[in-house]
Amino acid sequence: DRQAICDSRLLLGETHLRRGDLARCEEQLSPVLSETADTSADLAVSGEAQRLHGLLSLARGDRMLAAQHFGRSVSIYEMLGDRYRSARSRYDLGRAYAAVQPERAHECLTDAAETFRELGARLDITRAEEALSALDQTPGGGDDAPAVEQTRFDDLTHLILLRLTDAVASRELLLRELAAVIYQETGARRILIAEPGEEARDHIVVAHGWTEGEGGELLERLRRAESAEEKGRAALEHQAEIIELRATNAPHATLLVSPPGAATLPGGVSLDPLLRMVELGLDVCAFREKAREGLDGAEQSTLASQSFMPGFIHSSPAMTRLVEEVHKIRSSDVTVLVTGESGTGKELVARAIHALSSRRAKVFVPFNCTAVPKELSDAYLFGYRRGAFTGAVSDSPGVIRSAAGGTLFLDEIGDLPLDIQPKLLRFLQEGEIQPLGEQRPAKVDVRIIAATNSDLEDMVKDGRFREDLYYRLNVIRLRVPPLRERRSEIPTLVNHYIGHYAQKFGRSDIRITPETIDLLMVCDWPGNIRQLVNEIQRIMARAEDGTLITPDHLSPELKRISAPVSTTNTNLAAFGSLSPHATDNLSLPDAVEDLERRMIADSLRRHKGNISRAARELGITRRGLQLKLGRYAMSATS
Repeated sequence: DRQAICDSRLLLGETHLRRGDLARCEEQLSPVLSETADTSADLAVSGEAQRLHGLLSLARGDRMLAAQHFGRSVSIYEMLGDRYRSARSRYDLGRAYAAVQPERAHECLTDAAETFRELGARLDITRAEEALSALDQTPGGGDDAPAVEQTRFDDLTHLILLRLTDAVASRELLLRELAAVIYQETGARRILIAEPGEEARDHIVVAHGWTEGEGGELLERLRRAESAEEKGRAALEHQAEIIELRATNAPHATLLVSPPGAATLPGGVSLDPLLRMVELGLDVCAFREKAREGLDGAEQSTLASQSFMPGFIHSSPAMTRLVEEVHKIRSSDVTVLVTGESGTGKELVARAIHALSSRRAKVFVPFNCTAVPKELSDAYLFGYRRGAFTGAVSDSPGVIRSAAGGTLFLDEIGDLPLDIQPKLLRFLQEGEIQPLGEQRPAKVDVRIIAATNSDLEDMVKDGRFREDLYYRLNVIRLRVPPLRERRSEIPTLVNHYIGHYAQKFGRSDIRITPETIDLLMVCDWPGNIRQLVNEIQRIMARAEDGTLITPDHLSPELKRISAPVSTTNTNLAAFGSLSPHATDNLSLPDAVEDLERRMIADSLRRHKGNISRAARELGITRRGLQLKLGRYAMSATS
């Protein structure tokens, strides 16, 4: 009985701790931590292990580390609904804070005492009241604490990152841990995290300081808001700040923090590295959930057999060439570099390569090189042994070993830190990695597919990317064309995603007018497929059954960049392209192109080649005008 063995080890470990034998306590605790690190089935045992680890750290005088373990124990038991154990861990958390954060300590001890009273736990009530009394009698509330406890900001950030990394046993636990960290370590007094629920309504995962009614009212206002400015006003009225958690392959989540600007760690350290870590963790949770639901190699094989290139809707010559290239390399195991603008679907290409390869029965692991703080990239990619650095309480295989036998997709490879690049190069050359704390390298069989929207050649010239690594990655190079180079696919894509979101949101009989399709086709789509999908999703979320989608349903931003004509500043009648016979032999796209060329050339002449002024007159962005100049092979001075 594995669980009974873990429980017995924890009881024995706590007995050793009370006798003062810290080494034997750790000897019993370590195997339990390793056993319960990556599974949601043992959360109750994991919560008790985290509490004992906190007690051990407290006995060693490391209050900061103890607080992180007690905080995680609280999150686990709150998620499980175990009020007694949650209150007990909160009591321990108050003891850890007593010397360095007396206000937080008082809050934790008071909450614990109230819960003990409700449950009739008389011995625990006595302990909590004694701790509160001792806290109140401490001169200055702990001002005599060692100065080192007040200044270890870097260590604190590192511990928190590890705490969040270890919380990927489930999505809910990870979000609860994020809320707990923000509440415990920042000046925020109210935290709410919500995720998409049924019927296009958000579901509240965790709330500190918000009532269900207040949180629900604000979320409903944010859902109805039509612009970022309107969302911002709604949040400010509730004295809150909105932070979006956008994972690559998992549902997004919304974080509300009050008061605005309070979510910074001690010393003014930004929360951004923690948020990026949580987004990556959400992807890991989603991957594990799919694995549990049986999305295995057999399904991938079925998917591959249904399409020439799985997951692709394509009809343009540019995409057809890409599909043919992918099909040619289906039987090889060569490293591939996928390039293209943001939002073009580079990960979809990587998944298609994997699904068509001989590794399709094995795992596909995506890793975004920008999602992990630079100081943790080495540990996250190559793994580490327990004790390799402060806070490494259990072994971690690393992303590369997690993909053993399958495919590892390294997105945004251009942002990989320079000091990590030699280790990746050695892995590509020798198939070996050396985790932190390991004495010998280990062989790993993994296929690498990398992607970037950066110009790696320029980065090599500037010394920001290793030349030898670039040539190792650039064996087979595939370029994913932007949406503006495959406009003929837009009607098919639009109809596909209308059908997809109609089914997802429970809508029926949704149609779109030809005029709306025309506007979508002449847009430059700087965000590519991702922007198009988001636009359709936004429209469908607000649509009713039987809706006819017209240009009025498009977002204001899209209307601006879809309409290059500014009738208030330009006399359209001056252009010969509008004469009755000028477009007799032209198709509609060719006529639009001819009109754009004439208007751009005329505006640039009037403004003497000034791109910013011409773009403003034409009603598009400076970048939009530059893209059009490139597409039409025009120059600002011609």
